[in-house]
Amino acid sequence: MIPRRSLLGALLLVPLAACGSDVPPASVQADDDGYHGTGLTDGFEMPDVDLTDQDGNPWNLATSPTTKAMALFFGYTNCPDICPGILADMATAKRRMQDGLGSSVTLVMVTTDPARDTPEVMKAYLERIDESFIGVTGDLDVISGIASSMGIAIEEGKKLPSGGYEVDHGSQILGVGADHRVQVIWTEGYSVKDLREDYATLISRQ
Repeated sequence: MIPRRSLLGALLLVPLAACGSDVPPASVQADDDGYHGTGLTDGFEMPDVDLTDQDGNPWNLATSPTTKAMALFFGYTNCPDICPGILADMATAKRRMQDGLGSSVTLVMVTTDPARDTPEVMKAYLERIDESFIGVTGDLDVISGIASSMGIAIEEGKKLPSGGYEVDHGSQILGVGADHRVQVIWTEGYSVKDLREDYATLISRQ
């Protein structure tokens, strides 16, 4: 089970200073909420911003149709280790759901590296993990502002000898309900079983 922390410490609900985004409405950790992750008694809304999905179509975190639950992660396709593991966990948890509940979970990755993650690149990458994954890209400043508004940092990482670069970013997974509000956040320490059970709990509360 993910350890409970103070709200600001665990959820990082503080924007990057340079971005100037609004902090999400204060959310309170629920006691005995039934989640393995950090459940919120007052979830915050997804930002209403138009981006582009892996098929080149408009996609909005706040208004585009999803299922009863959405698992959202900010990462990038050239990430050497952390992102592939998290994305695989998200997809495996969905596939292991029983009674057809997996179809009620939408998996989404918003790129933190839009310069390299074109819609075509994201589609090919995510299809290897789970064909149902939605990949979302857009202008870096816009994405950084969206992430910052939800307490997820995105910063330029170290340069690589190959001439490439890494991107430093928060590794939280956000659990979003059908109302497009974040209801639960998973940080480090979760298991696939935890995610699967929390997906089911999130679905049941819609």
